[in-house]
Amino acid sequence: MIEIEFGLNLAELMGTKRQTLDIGESLSLTQLEARLGLAENDVGMVLINEAWAPLDCVIKDGDFVQLYPFLEGG
Repeated sequence: MIEIEFGLNLAELMGTKRQTLDIGESLSLTQLEARLGLAENDVGMVLINEAWAPLDCVIKDGDFVQLYPFLEGG
């Protein structure tokens, strides 16, 4: 089981700020996005257990995952 926290507009998109998910085995971020119904370009930054993780990360059972959208600014 993993706990997921959605940041910024991803929380609005998902309709919740937090969600738990039973993943069984490890998942790639792409697989997690598919399970959550997110498009590949919806997530721009990932933290796993409160540490930055690359977008090609592997998410394991027991992880705390924070997902954030791409940020724009100028």
